[in-house]
Amino acid sequence: YIHPGKKVRRQASIAISIDQSGSVSDAMLACFFAELNSLSSLANFTVIPFDTEVAEDKVYVWKKGEKRKKERVLYGGTDFNAPTVFVNKRNFDGHIIITDMQAPKPIRSKCQRMWLTDSYGDRYGHHKPTRERKLILD
Repeated sequence: YIHPGKKVRRQASIAISIDQSGSVSDAMLACFFAELNSLSSLANFTVIPFDTEVAEDKVYVWKKGEKRKKERVLYGGTDFNAPTVFVNKRNFDGHIIITDMQAPKPIRSKCQRMWLTDSYGDRYGHHKPTRERKLILD
């Protein structure tokens, strides 16, 4: 006997926090947005711009297949606790922080967290994640 089933297509809910602090150069920000344009071919994700706090009025969902240009909305310092608290209060499956790593270690994340930086941020950044994944762009 063949039993009919129900096909379920579950898509992970991913938060991508973009460091918009003054230490992140426009060239680095452009590189980050180029990577996000590539990632948008695979899935939808929520973009969270931050510096010392999250710009909640600038948070948006980047739809699958959509292309966007580089956009800077903040220029302050860097605090990784701000996007972590924002993500912890919501129901995300994963969190990617795109940054130059120029801030101290953040609080614990309730979902899996990953870091995206360049080789300079990897070498000279203040925060060195130990158990969390880190992807380095060049």
